Amino acid sequence: MAIDQQLTADVADFLFYEADVLDRRDWDDWLNLYEDDCLFWVPAWDDDTVLCEDPDNEVSLIYLDDKNRLKDRVWRVNSGLSSSLVRMPRMAHLVSNVRIIEASEGRILVHAKFQANAYKLDEYRVDFFFGDYQYELLPKGDSFSIKSKKVIIRNDIIPRQLDFFSV
Repeated sequence: MAIDQQLTADVADFLFYEADVLDRRDWDDWLNLYEDDCLFWVPAWDDDTVLCEDPDNEVSLIYLDDKNRLKDRVWRVNSGLSSSLVRMPRMAHLVSNVRIIEASEGRILVHAKFQANAYKLDEYRVDFFFGDYQYELLPKGDSFSIKSKKVIIRNDIIPRQLDFFSV
């Protein structure tokens, strides 16, 4: 398969931008990256080697099936009503190994690796998640929008909260 290096660079830059807005807690810019009928899914593992594949009948760590549900999560963070979110962790998302799996005029399927590091100042504690991103991106002007994002967490022992900003 011929690799379109410019498309790969543009997609990687888009994924780096998403990571950056999450780290800066720029929730409005983050939400603007998503389509209204988007999917944000973090499936659980059924066992050591089998990932849950049916969010309607199997466990998901996070399953948000449209942008309004993403907005609800952001509202929860901003509201101050959740005691676990009053002191947000400092985050640093690292994205690498960005690969175009399929590209057409209407959509681009992308796989990437990630590590998301969290530091809770009040606990003097560092936690991190690592794993895989699987995106369906839609071309949008000279950029993209996110139709779906599946996050496969490889170290899925959850040390504390897990939310959209954690992965």
